[in-house]
Amino acid sequence: MTYLKISIPVYKKDKWERLEKDGKLEVSSEVDSISDGYQILKDQLDDLLAELDAQNRLAEDAQQLEAEIKQKSYTLKTLTKDIERATAHYQSLKLFLERLGIDPAAHQLAFDKRFLLQDASLSEVEIVPSEPTYPRAISF
Repeated sequence: MTYLKISIPVYKKDKWERLEKDGKLEVSSEVDSISDGYQILKDQLDDLLAELDAQNRLAEDAQQLEAEIKQKSYTLKTLTKDIERATAHYQSLKLFLERLGIDPAAHQLAFDKRFLLQDASLSEVEIVPSEPTYPRAISF
């Protein structure tokens, strides 16, 4: 009987696609014939490498899925903020239409006759600028 041992280094890619040594894979056994024993151990080693590669691929898939989840959760957060902003604009628009005498829930644009008969102008008008205005110097 002969003791036969096969040892090979195992490499895997890091996130920058560089190969790094991840460890060593060893297979050993007591064999009658070196040629037959080598073939059996080599087949076992090939099976282990295939299994190791499958595990590495699963880990890469998990990392890709985590990145996709992060991206989709960011998109969802952005959409939620947009919906909240649109809801606030909708509420403001509803209030504006009600003040004009328009029913915002109606399917057609219909004015309330009470508002149509009122004076078009009021005695006092308040102007609220959206941005402060400053005198500008003009040079020629």
